[in-house]
Amino acid sequence: MTMKSTTKIEAVATTYTPFLVGAEDIILTAVTLPGISQGDRIVLSINIGWEKPSRWDMGEIEVFIRQNTSDGPILYWSLESCYLKARTRESITLTGNEQMEHFYLIVRSLHQQAIISGDYFLEGTVFSEEDNSQS
Repeated sequence: MTMKSTTKIEAVATTYTPFLVGAEDIILTAVTLPGISQGDRIVLSINIGWEKPSRWDMGEIEVFIRQNTSDGPILYWSLESCYLKARTRESITLTGNEQMEHFYLIVRSLHQQAIISGDYFLEGTVFSEEDNSQS
């Protein structure tokens, strides 16, 4: 397997003011992956630093990865919780079908039980299934 390309879009905690996550979807970031061939492997990695608001005993956040558009099909969903601060990390692997793919990292918290306060990113890496063996 050979890496063809990688794209990472991130925000470092010191470059933005922490913000409360509410019931409406918030797009944290998105990546576009060009140059995909049928059957290529796509690895999406996420990282989100977040914390609970002081008025809650526990924090709660929903994390999504959507494909094609910000309201497109959900490829990944998780409900995360914490007692003070947390870092959510995950990787998912899928097979490429289009020459170019768009992915969106989205969060929400129904009762405003999360504050995005740390670094966050969405990274997409494309691997080809080339056979590099010698004959």
